[in-house]
Amino acid sequence: LNWIKFESASIPPSDGITIQGEDYLVMSGVKLENTSDAGGGMNVGYIDAGDWMSYPAVNIPSSGTYQVEYRVASLSGGGNLVLEEAGGTPAYAAINIPATGGWQTWTTIKHNVSLSAGSHKFGIKANNGGWNLNWFRLTKVN
Repeated sequence: LNWIKFESASIPPSDGITIQGEDYLVMSGVKLENTSDAGGGMNVGYIDAGDWMSYPAVNIPSSGTYQVEYRVASLSGGGNLVLEEAGGTPAYAAINIPATGGWQTWTTIKHNVSLSAGSHKFGIKANNGGWNLNWFRLTKVN
């Protein structure tokens, strides 16, 4: 499926697994706020170095490479996050968060990670803060 363009914001396609940033089970240091991104709702904000969010278990249907997309906003950039299993081990990969020009100016960044089939409780940890998260999504590559 293709991305739906909507006032220069993107809504994720319906395939893959999308996890809303505000749907964490537990967190440390973050706050929720209304988002101006397509689809509305809430985003995670006030993210500082060392903050984290832990999410409910999702089923990864088969082992392989997954593209992970993150819908982020950052006034001045410099942020960095790590996708990990809740609790920190294993850490799958880190990604830098670019400047988007505003706390509600959204872009989608992505990287690939190798995942095993089965139930995963993902966590997102902020190595460096200064960014907001609306959602993240996992899509099988191979």
